[in-house]
Amino acid sequence: MTIIQAVPEQSIAHYNLLEPIGREAIGQVYRARDTKVGRTVALKVLDPALVADDTRRMAMFDEARLAAKLSHPNIAALFEASESAGVCYFVYEFAVGAPLHEEMGGRPINPRRAVELCIQIADALADGHAAGILHGDLRPETIGVTAKGSAKLLDFGMWRWTRGGLVRRAASRAPESLPDEDSIIASYMAPEQALGGETDGRADLFSLGTILYEMLTGRNPFKAPNVPDTVMNVVSVTPSRPSASVPDLPPQLDAIAVRALAKPVESRFQSAASFSAELRSVAAGLDLRPDQHGGDFLLPVDDDADKTPTAVWAAAAGGLAALVSVVWWLMRS
Repeated sequence: MTIIQAVPEQSIAHYNLLEPIGREAIGQVYRARDTKVGRTVALKVLDPALVADDTRRMAMFDEARLAAKLSHPNIAALFEASESAGVCYFVYEFAVGAPLHEEMGGRPINPRRAVELCIQIADALADGHAAGILHGDLRPETIGVTAKGSAKLLDFGMWRWTRGGLVRRAASRAPESLPDEDSIIASYMAPEQALGGETDGRADLFSLGTILYEMLTGRNPFKAPNVPDTVMNVVSVTPSRPSASVPDLPPQLDAIAVRALAKPVESRFQSAASFSAELRSVAAGLDLRPDQHGGDFLLPVDDDADKTPTAVWAAAAGGLAALVSVVWWLMRS
């Protein structure tokens, strides 16, 4: 197949292109309108360099079509992976919200809220893992939070092609070759990823454990000023218990965080379902605990919130930063 990849000004197949909203490692992203079903979508036009090689293009499409089989409320859906008039593209769910790192804000968040989000993320991981799909690039920038407060996992199953996936692979081989700003991506790697070893779903669970720890304490336990030191921390540093930083946290959360961040894979949670079950057992107790972090444990939901987008997520969108809503796919750091 000859890849032309000349993007039409107004449409691709049955998708009307409304506006460019950012750029990712795999290509340009557009807000588009699916004229067949009448919905707004995020359409990614793949870079010609990525799809010019037949083997690579087939691998990308195979993984995308596998990921498109996932259907879970906490996973941003991949609707279609296709080609039209020489243009290769992926079509994703268009959703309004903000990346998780904005809600975290570099400070401890309400423990009930942290557990609530981690339960949703673990449930989504369980669904993907059951289908034989790893997320592979789990971090606060690849998790969206909807206007109603629910988690959405982005780019599920596509880690080999995302910027985060590229950074993780490079960090395992030549961390000194990466710029210092990539240390934030490397800080969510599992030890076996950092060492360039074989990975399975338990690597995603380690990444989730890092996110849980950060939500509870307000700090990433492994991030260093540069990538080599960050990778060394991931491999060798055992974080203190979260309650060492936030003394009023229940001991059950300490135990969950310690187990999730165990260096040996056999010492961690062995499935996302078991991780979720442990979190649920703690959540029941948190509902009865007095709030010592400000606000209610369960955050109020505005029934009209999804009708009035409130967050901009467009790090790559440049001049579109004034918009009040974006596709979650623009979370690249």
